[in-house]
Amino acid sequence: MNISSTTAATAATATTGVQGTSREALGKDDFLKLLITQLQNQDPLSPMDNSQFLAQMAQFSSLEQMQNLNASFDESMLISQSLSNSSAAGFIGRHVRAAGDGVTLGTTGSVELGYFLPSDAATVTLTVLDEQGREVRTLTADETTAGAHRLEWDGADLDGRRVAAGSYTFEVSAKDADGLDVSATSVVTGLVDGITFQNGSAYLLVDGREVPLSEVLEVYQ
Repeated sequence: MNISSTTAATAATATTGVQGTSREALGKDDFLKLLITQLQNQDPLSPMDNSQFLAQMAQFSSLEQMQNLNASFDESMLISQSLSNSSAAGFIGRHVRAAGDGVTLGTTGSVELGYFLPSDAATVTLTVLDEQGREVRTLTADETTAGAHRLEWDGADLDGRRVAAGSYTFEVSAKDADGLDVSATSVVTGLVDGITFQNGSAYLLVDGREVPLSEVLEVYQ
């Protein structure tokens, strides 16, 4: 009797005993039960040869090691995530610079629009957009070196009138002295006034916006 026929017989028995129960994959306990059942039902006049038995035992051992490895990996991931979430509390009250393109404008005052350049740029253009994606204001900077920079937006639109308080986004583009594009990255800055958790991951609350902890580039006073 081979293991395929034993598998079918065992599966039929399990189905009869537990109605409505289904399993997606065999575990190591199931594999061991199948192996024992196979040994009990083998033909005494034609028993399983040693090489076949050893091969199936090796499969069982490999299955057990893989399941133990998966369990260990899952546990390590949980510990790492827990430590990361715990460290997030240390960001409260600190200023951070993180990858992102969203800013919150108050009823008064200005906001900083940050960006990062991997190389020098002859011109940098920042375009502020409202929640409908309409252009609100365009800011420019000339002869900017590689690294982190920021421009201040005073909250005024293209006509110089102050816009309503709320959420805005901005896009950044840059060109070098030869007119070729420079891969600029938008960056947000602000004070961390709280943390929140979503699906086990920590998010910093920066000026009313949620910033993933993984996107923080710099912490400063």
